[in-house]
Amino acid sequence: MSRSPDVLNLLAKARPARLNPPPNRAEGTAQAIAGIMADASAADRHAALDQPRTPRRRRAVLLQAVGGAAAAITAVAVAVAVAGPGTAPRDAPNAASSVASPAPQRPMDASRLLLVAAEHSNETSSDSGRYLTIQTESGWAVPVEAANGTYTMFERSGSQYWLARSSADRSWVISQSLGAAPATPSDEAAWRRNGSPAVIRITKPKPFDLQIAPGKVHGNTVDAAHLFALGDRNVSQAELDALPTDPVALRGALLSRFDGGGSDMPTDRDQWLFTVAASVVIDLPVSNKVRAAAYRMLATLPGVRGLGLVHDMHGRPGQAIAFAQESPTFGRFEVRLIIDPDTGQALGREMRAVQPRGPQSRIEPGAISTYQLVLVSQNTDDNPPKVDVTD
Repeated sequence: MSRSPDVLNLLAKARPARLNPPPNRAEGTAQAIAGIMADASAADRHAALDQPRTPRRRRAVLLQAVGGAAAAITAVAVAVAVAGPGTAPRDAPNAASSVASPAPQRPMDASRLLLVAAEHSNETSSDSGRYLTIQTESGWAVPVEAANGTYTMFERSGSQYWLARSSADRSWVISQSLGAAPATPSDEAAWRRNGSPAVIRITKPKPFDLQIAPGKVHGNTVDAAHLFALGDRNVSQAELDALPTDPVALRGALLSRFDGGGSDMPTDRDQWLFTVAASVVIDLPVSNKVRAAAYRMLATLPGVRGLGLVHDMHGRPGQAIAFAQESPTFGRFEVRLIIDPDTGQALGREMRAVQPRGPQSRIEPGAISTYQLVLVSQNTDDNPPKVDVTD
């Protein structure tokens, strides 16, 4: 079947960030760190062997494609978020239950957080069930020029991936515009002062109508074996299954795909490595051991900072790490990964403006430009829900 422009746009925007959260456990942190320090030290030694590099121009990252089609948005890139064969996904709590869960007890620095996440990600669980289903939400900041001043709305998209475990079932992608919502309470007050419009006419950079109400639910069957990208290249499930489980070897395997960046990827090698390793952690259907190696590799990258306790866009608590990305076109942004250290679960990713330029200059410094959340990741015997439009 062919896909309509509506579902392509939604799929391009609603890139899910996959999770593989283990069962809740808060004990053993000190032992976990001690047990993996040797691997982290080996990765550090490997990084020290790298030759000095001539600084290159840095670029912000654009969105990658579902099924090989390219679609660009703002300045953030994520691959399709699904889990595949060999992955043992755990159930991710929904937003309501997550808000009520205990917050981490104390802030962690970046290395400690990543090493603990690696240890807890390395555990396994059952992969029983006809489908792996993943539900995600993504949002993009849209500045609105109104009679009473400028305010910001988030344009939001939801996505569900129903990935069949056997050939007897079909895999599905289900997408929906969730409608726009004010970015902050002050933005909501400004929106209400302007009459709480149900449709907002946006004029820059290109004219379009921003709808407050959710849209129709679009669905399409897909071939789950061809939904992924690693860096700026398509990758098969077999290639993902073959990624090394040692952090030093994984670093080498990822860098073998680095050809100087450009286009939709950073040209700075450290930024490129952070972008791709973060994609392995959040987006891709790799095994738990590969994901743990990616966490350990991230712990060795220069410039990765710990931010302590934060809450994601649904109020879920976690510890965050951050890395700077800079582009001559878009300016300087901070990319955040929010992680639950007690489970190793990556809750989401945010891009926040630091010194925005050009098309992003209307985003206030410190404000979120884009975000991605994973709300549910679980195995199920249920059937995919019905859709309004089949493409």
